[in-house]
Formats: sequence, C-alpha cells, structure tokens
Amino acid sequence: MRQVDPKSSVPMDKLTTDLVNMALLKQEALKKKLNSSDDFQARMDFINLSMLSQVAMIDFLDNNPIPEKRLKEEYDAKIGQVKIQELKASHILLNDEAKAKEVIEKLAKGKKFADLAKEYSTGPTASKGGDLGWFNPQRMVPEFSKAVAGMKDNEYTKQAVRTKFGYHVIIRTGARDGTPPTFEEVKPSIAAALEQEHIQKHINELRKSAKINIPKK
Repeated sequence: MRQVDPKSSVPMDKLTTDLVNMALLKQEALKKKLNSSDDFQARMDFINLSMLSQVAMIDFLDNNPIPEKRLKEEYDAKIGQVKIQELKASHILLNDEAKAKEVIEKLAKGKKFADLAKEYSTGPTASKGGDLGWFNPQRMVPEFSKAVAGMKDNEYTKQAVRTKFGYHVIIRTGARDGTPPTFEEVKPSIAAALEQEHIQKHINELRKSAKINIPKK
C-alpha cells in the first residue's frame, strides 16, 4: 500500500507549536460538546468520504499498476519521436516601454547588443550581455518563445516584447535540433497522467453498475 512520505520541511518547533495549538482547541471543542453538533457530524462524514475514496483509488492503482510497456509506448508516441528545436538568444529586460524604445533606437544606430544589455538590462543575465544560452522554447513564457521562434538568426526585435517580467528587447543568435527528455526523466509525469485516465475508466465502470439517486432540491 502506498504511504505518504513522512519527511517534512516544516521545522520541528513550528510543528510542535501547531500540535499543541490543535490539542488546546480540541479540548475547548470537547468542553463545549461541539463534537455532538450536526455541523461536526457533517464535516466528519465528508472527511470520511474523502479519505475512503482516496484509499480506494490507491488500492486500485496498487493492484492494477500501469505496465512499464504502456509507459514506454506513451513516451514514444508523445515525446520520444517528437522533433525539438532549441533556440539561442540574448535579451535586455527593462521595466518600461519607453526605455525599451530607447535601447532599440541605439541598436538601429549600430550599438552592440551585449554592451547595451550590460548598461540597461535589469535581468540576471545583464553581466553576460543578456545571453540566455540554448533553451527549449516550451520552458520560456509564451510571448517570449513566440517572438524568438518567429525571428531569423542575428535579428533583433523592432518592438519590445512584453511579458509578466517586463519589456524584452531580444536578439536571436541560433537554432539547432534539440534532444527530447529521456524516458526516466518524464516517466513520473507520464505515469501520473495515465493513472488519472486509469482511475476515471474504473469510476465509469463503477457508475455503470451502481444505482445512483441524487435528491432534488
């Protein structure tokens, strides 16, 4: 049977304080006989329903695991055979659009991108001339990835690209075929997705053989 990982990042002193606080509140609730209230019983019924449904799902997956072969088939179909293009770019991150326009004007006059990045960029790559190195577009925010993908090598954006981080002036410096993540790297996420489907199919089968009566309000 699967179990919750006993390791916790919560400091021991905070955990102890929380446990003492809960014990004190429990004593107060018992003195007021709150455990006899309808509200308490309704909450306990829901907790019982939630916990038993979770235990049933875990038990089902433990006794009906996804075969390794099925996981590999899903990997080959969705990831292993997919061609990935990696991009290389540098950027100058700015807090406002006016400053971004100023930088673009200087680029148009022949100023070096790396020098402007060191002078203007507020991002962590400023000291490296804005160089982001090679990256998988899927790991960048969509607006940034879309802009770089639509550019040619050694071309810079004529208008700043706005993302949640600010305004980006970008220059694309390369593109190459990338390597997809290995089976072991993505196995947990593949297993989680297939287990979700597995559980849903099981629930659908349970619904077919059950008599469900939902009271009308």
